[in-house]
This record gives sequence, C-alpha cells and structure tokens, in this order.
Amino acid sequence: MSATKSENRAKISSALNIAYFGLAFVQILTELFDFFTATTALRIVSPILLLFLYLNHESKKEILFYLTMILLLLSNLFCYCDGRLFFLWWIVVFILLRMVTLALILKLTVNKNYLHIIVASFPFLVIFFYLISATTEIPEYEFNLLILITILISLLGGVSAVNYFKNDNRKHSWLLISTLLFVGYYFIILIEHYFTSNLDLMIYKPIEIVLNIFAFYTFYKYVTAAETDTH
Repeated sequence: MSATKSENRAKISSALNIAYFGLAFVQILTELFDFFTATTALRIVSPILLLFLYLNHESKKEILFYLTMILLLLSNLFCYCDGRLFFLWWIVVFILLRMVTLALILKLTVNKNYLHIIVASFPFLVIFFYLISATTEIPEYEFNLLILITILISLLGGVSAVNYFKNDNRKHSWLLISTLLFVGYYFIILIEHYFTSNLDLMIYKPIEIVLNIFAFYTFYKYVTAAETDTH
C-alpha cells in the first residue's frame, strides 16, 4: 500500500513538473508575442503549481513556504503591470518575499555563524550598492526601499555561500543555485528600470521569466531536501 502511494506521488510530481516548465515555456512565448492577459494568467498559475508540488512531497510542511508562494504570486502580478505605482508595490512585496525567504532559510539552517554570513554578504553588497548609486534617476523613497532589498539579497547570498562552502551537499547546492538566480533576477530588474528605462527592449521580460521560474523551483528543491534531512 505504501509503495503504491509513493508511486502515485511520483506520477503526480512528474505531471506537475511537466506542467510547471511547460507553462513557463508558454509564458515566454506569450511575452514575446505580447499576449498580456495570457502572460498575466500564467504568472499567477506558476506559484500555484509549485505549491501543489510542495504539497505532494513527503515531508513536514513549513508554513513560511506557503507564505512565500503567496508573495511570489503577488510579486509576479505587480512586476508585469506597467506604471510607477505598480513598480512601487512590487518593491514592497519583493521586500516581504525576501524577508520570508531569508527567515525560512535561517530556520532550515542547522549551524548558523552570523559573522561568516555578514562577511560573505559583502561582495553582493558592493556590487548592488554600486549599481544603485550609479544612477541619479531613483526617487528618494524608492532608493531607501532598494537599499533594504539589496541588504536582504546580500544576506541571502551570504547565507547560501557559507552553507555551500561549509557543507557541500545536495540541499546546499540547490540553495546556492537558487540564490544566484535570485541575484541575477534582481540585477536584470535594476538594469531594466533604472539604466535602460528609456529603451523599449523586449529581451528583459523573457530573461526575468526564466530566472524567476528556475530560482523558485530550485528554492522548492532546497526546502524539500532540507526538510527531508532535518525531519
């Protein structure tokens, strides 16, 4: 009976994986051909599929992961909408998303060395502080919010790097890959909105879709691997 249940879980997981990446491919196509309604719908569906994947996995469930998926859904929605107000809302949701993500990672990290984390965060801080300071077109209220995002992203990078180099295993490899994709996503967002905002370039959105899709999928893989090891 247990073997049959595991087989059913495996089949459901395979179907959900195919649907997740299949819809990601369709989302890129709808973005390239400017199908706004379809792209928006797919951005909402992606976190839901990831949530079903998580529910189907045999491990103790973390409430913070559910909150992460809700914030991801809102982030996907606001990021795609045009207008300064929507971008501001995206920044606020993005901050909350990074806070919850960082809190979940710290919860799943067994041995925490905060001094090592702070030191490992410096390279990320330097890169993003330079990018933010290199443009004078950021309003003051956005500048302060971007500083907070940069600190959170850098801490996320520091935690991931420390975990990976101290204990190079499967779950920490997933975490490092996920973090690098998150960093790349944030980098593209900054370039799009503050350095080339006067140019109508179609290349950014497909790149953002790919980075976002794979970042949260690898984060899901990290969480399930960490839960399996911990519990």
